[in-house]
Amino acid sequence: MMPGMCLWFVIQRMHFDKRADVMRVRLKNGLSIQYGTRGMGQPVLLMHPVGLRGKFWRDVVAELENECRLVFPDFRGHGGSDAPPTPFTLSDLADDMADILKALVGPALVVGCSMGGMVAQAMAVRTPNLVSGVVIANTAHLRNDQGRAIMEQRAQTAEKGMPATLDTTLSRWFNAAYQLRHPEKVALMRDWLLEADPTVHAWSWRAIRDLAFADGLRQLKMPAMVIAGLDDQSTPVAAMKAMASDIPNALYREIDSGHLAPLEQPKQFANCLREMLAQ
Repeated sequence: MMPGMCLWFVIQRMHFDKRADVMRVRLKNGLSIQYGTRGMGQPVLLMHPVGLRGKFWRDVVAELENECRLVFPDFRGHGGSDAPPTPFTLSDLADDMADILKALVGPALVVGCSMGGMVAQAMAVRTPNLVSGVVIANTAHLRNDQGRAIMEQRAQTAEKGMPATLDTTLSRWFNAAYQLRHPEKVALMRDWLLEADPTVHAWSWRAIRDLAFADGLRQLKMPAMVIAGLDDQSTPVAAMKAMASDIPNALYREIDSGHLAPLEQPKQFANCLREMLAQ
């Protein structure tokens, strides 16, 4: 290590396509996390849904890369990031993302969809000094006993292998009309799910099962936005409105999409982020 260097991060550059550099950062817990980055200016952290990867955000990145600095990691055990040896929590994922911000850009607009939105909640509650604003899309903030049982069932299904999860997952994410109109996007999500580690996928569902940041959200002081998909089969509009009402001064926006609003409507989603960046 060079004299005076106190960071525990090691960053390596790679390239995966023409639109975004892919790099790696090794965290103090020893995990090597892969992330994409693009653009310059105000920093924005983009966090993906369960079973997917940072490239989930590529269409939103294309919309915004000339306006801000975008960082889009693969969560631990997802995409090109190291899989951990033991189960993890949403707080563990949030701490990974906080470490990445410390290493790369400092405080950022923190944005998450689905599981990524739960991690965004955790970051806003646990490390508010690193969250200049938070955008929470297509996700819950409360979990009752029935919801916890459903998440546990999804974990047990994942342990049987990723093919067992496909049909129910894709039908929750996309309605039949969207699947017919955009088979290429649905196929890409299917491929990524099939490439996922079933053990990590099960651990992710158990982390989701234990979501518990509602009380902390009621104390937030940073700018916040909640984004609902009008046809979201996993997180209904009513649940998103309830979250928005629990976060002080939160903006509430709706997008004509299913559960993966950034994928289905990247232009609309990017406009929501522009609104937040303008604050």
